[in-house]
Amino acid sequence: MYKIRGKIIDKRKENIKSKSGDEFEKMFITIEETDTGFHHKHQFEIFGKESIALHENNIKLDRYAKIEFYIKSNEWKDKFFNTLNIKNIILEDEIKMADFNNDVPFSD
Repeated sequence: MYKIRGKIIDKRKENIKSKSGDEFEKMFITIEETDTGFHHKHQFEIFGKESIALHENNIKLDRYAKIEFYIKSNEWKDKFFNTLNIKNIILEDEIKMADFNNDVPFSD
């Protein structure tokens, strides 16, 4: 599992129809990562309506998020195509609130 932090700059959905006629949904999320001092853009993918519904509330444009992801590779005609698949996405404000809730300054 890999982790990255960045600003969500784009999100879009795409419907896919397989050769057998089945329909699937993908969501693409693009972030800009600047922690390294460079402005790298990375596109991530969430596959399936259930997974999209699970993460959709945590995907807000112009917000910083931490993304846990894995790399999936597909081979086609002796070439490999890599996809960054999201396992979990957490908005940064929610991370700070979770830390704040665990640090109670006024306790008995």
